[in-house]
Amino acid sequence: MIILTIIACIFMYIQAKKVILKSIKSDLGVKTVLISDLHFDISLVDRKKIIDMVSSEEPEIIAITGDLCSNMKNFHKVEDFLRNLSERNSCPILITLGNHDNKIFKNTGYSKEEYIKNLEKTGNFVRVLENDEFEYKDVLFCGLGDIKTNQEDCGKLTKNWHQKAKEKNKKFVLLTHNPDMALHVDSKNAPDIMLAGHTHGGQMKIPFNIEFALLKKDILPKKKIFYGGKEYNGIKMYITSGIGCSGVPFRFRSVAEIAVFKSI
Repeated sequence: MIILTIIACIFMYIQAKKVILKSIKSDLGVKTVLISDLHFDISLVDRKKIIDMVSSEEPEIIAITGDLCSNMKNFHKVEDFLRNLSERNSCPILITLGNHDNKIFKNTGYSKEEYIKNLEKTGNFVRVLENDEFEYKDVLFCGLGDIKTNQEDCGKLTKNWHQKAKEKNKKFVLLTHNPDMALHVDSKNAPDIMLAGHTHGGQMKIPFNIEFALLKKDILPKKKIFYGGKEYNGIKMYITSGIGCSGVPFRFRSVAEIAVFKSI
């Protein structure tokens, strides 16, 4: 039994080091690369490999939907990653913050404003969308801060963005960390697509959805909405499995990915 446990742990550890490129058909007209849940405190995926894979796609937009790190002692890894990613790709890098990023502000005296400022200093094209928007070509990219700490009226923000995109005849892309944000968006103000992470695609994909049914409080994953192209209450979304790990450096039946949205 002990030997089988060791073998299983080795297998899951090796699985956590893998990352794939996943191509997704899109009508946005802007080639967008989505990465999420970098978790540089515990991630086993090589940072240079991520940058190489992203750069090989020659993206027009890079979206990072939160959970870069959980502790400021590892923030230098985030800075190094963003600096090199920015140097290799002369395109906007749009970031929303996740629940792990927000733990930093809760557990230390480090302010969110300072954190955002230091993120944006890593490259000329790095922009943090904390309840903010960014126009690129015919797309309005809008970012909502993490649902667990967001103090803004997310329904009102998405309504305003939806109206603005309609008036300007632009696509509306909503970036946020937790897919449960869909619960706060009226289907009448739905984006063309919502891009999110947080769930790790079910990092430990145990049968009967046990990870989410019993161990997590998130709502949509309990309805088996935790990975891939989904729709809930008229909200179309893509939930990426992300890059890193949370809790333990293991993955089981869930592979880290870099999602690429392009015309195919």
